[in-house]
Amino acid sequence: MGGNEALDFSSTLFACRLENNEIPINRERSPVNSSLVPLRDTPGIPPSSCYPGERPLRFAANCPPLITTRSTIPAPSASRQPPMRITKLTRLSAGLFAGLLLATGALSAQRDAVVEEVIHLGRTENRVMDHLTYLSEEIGHRLTGSTNIERSERWAVAQFQAFGLEARLERWGEFPVGFDRHEQTGAMVRPHRKELVFGTPSWTPGTPGPVRALAVLEPEDPELLTEMTEELAGAWFVRRSRKRADSGLSQRARELIADVEIAGEIADGGEPILTFGRHRIKPDNLPTDVRIRLRSDQHKELVMRLSNEEHVELEFDIDNRFLTGPVPQFNVIADLVGSEFPNEYVIVGGHHDTWDGSDGAQDNGTGMATTMEAARLLVKAGAQPRRTIRFMFWSGEEQGLLGSRAYVEAHPELMENISAVLVHDGGTNVLSGLAGPPALTEDLRFATAPLKGLHSDFPFRIAENLGLRRSGASDHSSFVAAGVPGFFWRQGGARDDANYDWVHHTQYDTMDQARPEHLRHSAIVVAVTAYNLAMLDNKLSREGLIAPSARKLGVFLDGTSITRVVREGKAAEAGWKAGDVLLKIDGRKVTSQREIVRFLQQADSQVNVLIQREEEQIETALDYTGDADEAQRMKALRKSRKEKAVEKAPEEAQPATTE
Repeated sequence: MGGNEALDFSSTLFACRLENNEIPINRERSPVNSSLVPLRDTPGIPPSSCYPGERPLRFAANCPPLITTRSTIPAPSASRQPPMRITKLTRLSAGLFAGLLLATGALSAQRDAVVEEVIHLGRTENRVMDHLTYLSEEIGHRLTGSTNIERSERWAVAQFQAFGLEARLERWGEFPVGFDRHEQTGAMVRPHRKELVFGTPSWTPGTPGPVRALAVLEPEDPELLTEMTEELAGAWFVRRSRKRADSGLSQRARELIADVEIAGEIADGGEPILTFGRHRIKPDNLPTDVRIRLRSDQHKELVMRLSNEEHVELEFDIDNRFLTGPVPQFNVIADLVGSEFPNEYVIVGGHHDTWDGSDGAQDNGTGMATTMEAARLLVKAGAQPRRTIRFMFWSGEEQGLLGSRAYVEAHPELMENISAVLVHDGGTNVLSGLAGPPALTEDLRFATAPLKGLHSDFPFRIAENLGLRRSGASDHSSFVAAGVPGFFWRQGGARDDANYDWVHHTQYDTMDQARPEHLRHSAIVVAVTAYNLAMLDNKLSREGLIAPSARKLGVFLDGTSITRVVREGKAAEAGWKAGDVLLKIDGRKVTSQREIVRFLQQADSQVNVLIQREEEQIETALDYTGDADEAQRMKALRKSRKEKAVEKAPEEAQPATTE
């Protein structure tokens, strides 16, 4: 539907928000202290004048822009067949005629009129980038407990309603204090001006305005700080780069200057700069220290100048604001109600909160955008699924899956009725597959069959594993822990894949890193898979759902350096010590914690590890043979290796066919 097409509201009136008992728009809060700012309605959020309530709505100029479809669910085009109910019989027919279908290019049973229309619309009028642009550039970062996440929640509900879905907010908890990050600038102003790239942790204070002061370098020996109190007063305190093993020195330095009023602390923030923060703060005990994390190369230059006793002055202007709490937190829920099993669900979604060091375009604007576009495509294609397709955006994910865990805990009665949960939270790269235990893979392959060969650059496959993991880094794991089939989409495999690690929680998570073609295809993937799962005769099986536990080392790491060895763990048995550095696992060089974890899980039961201890390199061995889950692990590993070998093998030449 083009942007100038007239809206057809029929007998249903759509508004920019729900009734007040569903979305508390005006949240009255009393200031706790002078450092707290009351959370108010914000620009871009429609006031009550947008809701006439008695006549077809015409959106006022100050309503948020809506990407709309017709409010009524259209019937499939007369030129297309009506939706086909997916039954065991149609599966049998599909199997009997598989050769004919491949030869003639006819539609499989899973590609009924709705699926065909979804694919057509997804290719010709896909709006996924419109959703992502509004989220990332109009709203921006969406930290849980911020003003922006409120804007995001209301906008999402308004969008889903405009599509024709039943949409609402569901409260799951509250934060004692909210937090907003606004403009921030920083520069070296002497000996010459140079703009600085930096971040600050969330839920930490900013400056009272531009603060220009002398930069003072932390001494090698923290005890010397007792002699520097006069020099430090009002100065920017520049911390030296230290390994985590030396964290005791850093803590000692903080203790020694605790009573000195410094302008703030400047430390090495790495490159890219990661954003983090601690939300569990109290309104009567707010943080007071300004903490700046400077890009590594600039921090190194600053330390060098100060080591050479140059006179360096810095100026920072950081507008961070605490918001009066408690601040209620919500999940967004929108339903395309099932025609036959309305109380059974296929859940599609991702988290809508972000860290606030950048726009949150890929973590997780992309997951929101593909979910929202999948909903729009299904409605416009006339989808009438047998089960309810529930579109969900959870908040509090970055603080520990808070929104999804709260939803699972609040609705134990729903868990048995959820067939599947599909979570997109891996950035812009194309959705390229799902993995599950044997009892699920037949249904997964059937539901995703229309995606195979749909795009020559974006292959799609279903992989078999020994089960789903109860623990994980995204919201699907909250459902898996409750015994629900929850899936984290596999992503990537295209020639122009983006580097997700570069943007994940960093200052580079912006719109310019998104891949439009990937996201347009992913929206189709989400819509088709959700619809076909909702049309099955049965819910997905839960047989053999949970995977065996992962291998554990029994250490704490700072990069590849060991900071602590756990008693009676594998590392302790191998004789590892704090201060050792991991060099190789089974001959493969390791450069990060992620590689250590991955290589450990990919190894055989007996793992050879090369470590560095002071000036000596030592060969060590870890033995997992006797672990309770090791037999299952090795079975899965052998199967995975076999599948990868098949994938890498050259494809056999196919005989040419003629019409």
